[in-house]
Amino acid sequence: MSREASARDALQDVVRLPNHLATAFATLLGFLLCGEESATHAFGDSLVRSSTDIERASLEAIARDEAVHACVIDQWLAKLPEGPANLDLVASRRFFMRLQTRDRALHLARIAALDASVCRMLSQLIRSTALAPYRGLVFGLARIRFDEARHVRVSRALALRLGMSREDLDAVAADIDAQLAGLLTPAEGAMRVLTGSTFPPDRNARDNRIAT
Repeated sequence: MSREASARDALQDVVRLPNHLATAFATLLGFLLCGEESATHAFGDSLVRSSTDIERASLEAIARDEAVHACVIDQWLAKLPEGPANLDLVASRRFFMRLQTRDRALHLARIAALDASVCRMLSQLIRSTALAPYRGLVFGLARIRFDEARHVRVSRALALRLGMSREDLDAVAADIDAQLAGLLTPAEGAMRVLTGSTFPPDRNARDNRIAT
């Protein structure tokens, strides 16, 4: 199936979602859109300028992926009701912007940790029995997760190359998870509606690991 055809199927499924699922989905997508937009700028600007040619090619490819994801999510949101006002998207944008730092290894480690968390959220949605009837949408989510998992591997590898240890990567990931847990507290109800559980799941669970 072509990317264009799968995108149409996903969009048709978004329109078909019953109101309770549509509202919950819009809540989570608002948060994800903030992350994709911030990642596009991070990979396409601050990191790229100070990278080698080989690193630059990888980072620019990631930036292009993130821009595509942001466009897809924006299209989905346009077909959904507004998410509840208690999810502070301004705070979400501030959180994503604070991930940027002049320390390139730390910056990449933070991005890897964030993308790994996004992968776990997407995995929950992909396995959701509530969304299972909407196969086009699930396929669209799986495509985004596939890209994000690759971004995690690239970012971690670059961070390690720049001197970050695996123990450091684990510490950064634990810190990002703790911050995300607080940031996404208002979205817990939406996650329960869609998946029957809250976020984040155990990042060390076998089903949620992302190989480096």
